[in-house]
Amino acid sequence: MTVDIFGYWLGAFGFAQHTRQFSAALAQLDQVSAVPWDTALNSSATAASRREPDAAIGIGPIPHMIHVSGKRRIGFVVWETTTVPSQLVRILQELDEVWTPSHWGRRLLLENCMNRDRVHVVPEGVDPSFFRPVSPAEDHMQRPFRFLCVGKWEVRKGIADLALAFAREFRSEEPVELILHCYNPNLPESDIDEALRALNLPRHAPIRPSSGPLPLSALAALYRECDVLVQPTKAEGWGLPILEALACGIPAIATNYSAHTDFLNDANGYLVDVARMVEVDDPFFYKLGGPFGAWAQPDLDHLQVLMRRSFENPAERREKGAQGRRDVLERWTWKDAAAIAHCRLHGISTHIAQE
Repeated sequence: MTVDIFGYWLGAFGFAQHTRQFSAALAQLDQVSAVPWDTALNSSATAASRREPDAAIGIGPIPHMIHVSGKRRIGFVVWETTTVPSQLVRILQELDEVWTPSHWGRRLLLENCMNRDRVHVVPEGVDPSFFRPVSPAEDHMQRPFRFLCVGKWEVRKGIADLALAFAREFRSEEPVELILHCYNPNLPESDIDEALRALNLPRHAPIRPSSGPLPLSALAALYRECDVLVQPTKAEGWGLPILEALACGIPAIATNYSAHTDFLNDANGYLVDVARMVEVDDPFFYKLGGPFGAWAQPDLDHLQVLMRRSFENPAERREKGAQGRRDVLERWTWKDAAAIAHCRLHGISTHIAQE
């Protein structure tokens, strides 16, 4: 089967990683061609019009799906809030199929008037040979305990909440630090140090920004230099850093809500209680014709409890990390994701139950 994949092929952000790694895995099963969105969309549409593939898959923002062309048009999309604006729903309804990575995401689309027979779960994945546990040669036992957060500095990621919770919980004399790998390519002029100063945090253990984008090799090394990933997110369409951490044998602390609950659980991580659902309020990233509904506000007191628990219980932490690695190897690789997509393309039933 010939498959055109429309997507972002350059850069380190989530859509680009998804496009490259998913496409490479699917190319082992089907004849895949790239249609890049990194240049003008008009150029992408022209390139795709040279022939009509059996199927065309768009990976990226929902508005871009109008440019996907082929005999069978598929949008591989994520969304994070409870309400999808009506103009975006109409774009999705024009597609032959919509794929989304999680069962939570599928329920969300169905609640926003999508036809249940046209929305299917195709997960994302991770390369476990690249994102792998620390080796004895890489083990640095003299360093402080490290919490790590990976994600753009924006309201949805809850990074300001994380800094506040960490500052309240850990005193300056404790051998612990928080690493914030939170560069936002959409706001290149943003300054994490300045944002932290604006929070007026109490005296606390070190919070260290890791600025700028990192190549995947350096990102994988960063995971291995840390002990626990912390993501007090309000919502995730997938949560790739959480899965990458699990592949590295590092447990994650994350909100008990949205897409990542498909693969993060009490056996391989720590789930933060939801304090309440709150109205979406981010005029920069959610400004296209709302309303956008709600997302979760994690319980910051419970977040502090779980951070302290993971810090003080190394045996439990190591077991959760080992279980996360086992879970990834069993079902959450890009090879697994491509196999499910291949079955969808060829009309073969899969083990992924649709709700």
